[in-house]
Amino acid sequence: MLNLLVQFIVFTAIAAISPQISPGIKVRGSGAAAAVALVFGLLNILIGWLLGVILGFLTAPLNWLTLGLFSIVLTTVINAILLKITDAVLEPFELDGWGPAFIMGFLFALGSLVTGWIL
Repeated sequence: MLNLLVQFIVFTAIAAISPQISPGIKVRGSGAAAAVALVFGLLNILIGWLLGVILGFLTAPLNWLTLGLFSIVLTTVINAILLKITDAVLEPFELDGWGPAFIMGFLFALGSLVTGWIL
């Protein structure tokens, strides 16, 4: 339970600072950042694992070849897909194309990696 709470706080913080990193990301307020973290987390629980299994199976040889380093790319792609779905669901959150989605997806992947190391 603590892990989910820490992930939520980290994702909320990333959603709040992402517009300063990439101009194609628009989050209107701290409540919207929390909503992005919540909806993204729910989508990750509901369909993120399925995307991870399918894409992980398809990219397994590349992941083995890079000794697991390709997994951060795979996680970024999955996060970008989930963020585009989040964009479609939430009104106060906008991504102007796939570029900002990949940037924010990479930030979410790094945040998840760091919290995984800490917890």
